[in-house]
Amino acid sequence: MSEKDIQITHFKDFVGEMTNIYRRTEVLSEQIKHAGDAFRFIYPYFDEIMDDHEEFKVIHMNSAGFVVNVHHATSGTDGATLVSVKDIMRQAILCKTITIICVHNHPSGTLMPSKGDKDVTNKIEKAARLFDITLRDHMIVTRESYFSFANEGIL
Repeated sequence: MSEKDIQITHFKDFVGEMTNIYRRTEVLSEQIKHAGDAFRFIYPYFDEIMDDHEEFKVIHMNSAGFVVNVHHATSGTDGATLVSVKDIMRQAILCKTITIICVHNHPSGTLMPSKGDKDVTNKIEKAARLFDITLRDHMIVTRESYFSFANEGIL
């Protein structure tokens, strides 16, 4: 047996099993009751990049509508971002969330959803249903305002 084989054996014995544990560390204080609440809450997360490139974030909430986590799902270009539905569901399941709100920005300033925005919303909604998670809304935010899929009857 070489010295390298011995090091690997010791390393495997040392590492063991890795686990993740999610625990709330603060009293929940942000409750989202409607799209306006969500916009006011999430805006600071987009403030620095709002006009530069697209980012997609997911607000995780408990059954009472309190925010338990904000997941930064992806960053893109000035005109698009790729969204992994699988990653969004994985994070929601790990946080044991009941409800999610998806939010992304449009650096162009336009609030109208693209066909791609609508398609990814439908995929996320279908995937969430499989895990008894509610997609409450998908919002597009700009520096001035927001577009809510739920308010417009698209979701």
